[in-house]
Amino acid sequence: MAQRKLQQEIDKCFKKVAEGSQAFDGIYEKIQQTSNPSQKEKLEDALKREIKKLQRQRDQIKAWAASNDIKDKKPLIEQRKLIESVCESLDNPSRFHIS
Repeated sequence: MAQRKLQQEIDKCFKKVAEGSQAFDGIYEKIQQTSNPSQKEKLEDALKREIKKLQRQRDQIKAWAASNDIKDKKPLIEQRKLIESVCESLDNPSRFHIS
């Protein structure tokens, strides 16, 4: 029973990662297309929020990968790498204060 609940939590987390990744890509494209400085600033704030959400998901995935409760860690590692690649896709990540 506990294993099933854990798997449901992991599936929810994977869904949030996919949604967050899509949202990040959409916001990033809008930033690249806009020339209005105030709009760009708002979009950068939204991008920071998405990055923070993805980083929280990454931390949760790392915790699950470190635990002994999960036998097959490959999907966890793949999701973690997806999050890291999304964050690294920025031209200048220090501009957004990514930790």
